[in-house]
Amino acid sequence: MITNQFDRSNVFSKLFKLYYSKVKSLAYILLRSEPDAEDVAQEVFARLWERQNIWLDNEREFDSYLLIMTRNIALNIYKHEQVRQEYMEYHMVKSVSSQIDYDFFERFHYREMLGIIYSALAAIPDRRRRVFELSRFHGKSHKEIAVIMGISVHTVERQIYLTLTELRKTITAFA
Repeated sequence: MITNQFDRSNVFSKLFKLYYSKVKSLAYILLRSEPDAEDVAQEVFARLWERQNIWLDNEREFDSYLLIMTRNIALNIYKHEQVRQEYMEYHMVKSVSSQIDYDFFERFHYREMLGIIYSALAAIPDRRRRVFELSRFHGKSHKEIAVIMGISVHTVERQIYLTLTELRKTITAFA
């Protein structure tokens, strides 16, 4: 059991050195911004320092916890940026013209639907989401995905079918 501050600092330093680049890389993949990725990594480790019980004498899956924490913080930053962007766009349009700008509402609806889709994707199981992302976002064929993931082509097809079914249900509920 770690009892003094010096030992805690040493353990935390080792964790930081071991995981910082992984956390930052994941954040960069999610946000596509180097400064935002650094902010996420700093926030993750600041929260870890504040919640030392997570990494001191704990036998939970630390890697998984850390990646989930990173994903959640990155998604919060992404959502905040989207709201800020929409707010800025709204006020730019409003200041240019006091008339109703239907294009703004179409863009807003489009972004709202994208947010709903991303939320629905975040709620599906990781393996299914990964298969879908490889197919739809990275343009991989079913065979390529099967090789990458170590599963059968039929499983890839089934996972994509289930994801599309779930997305259709979600979109129809909000449309």
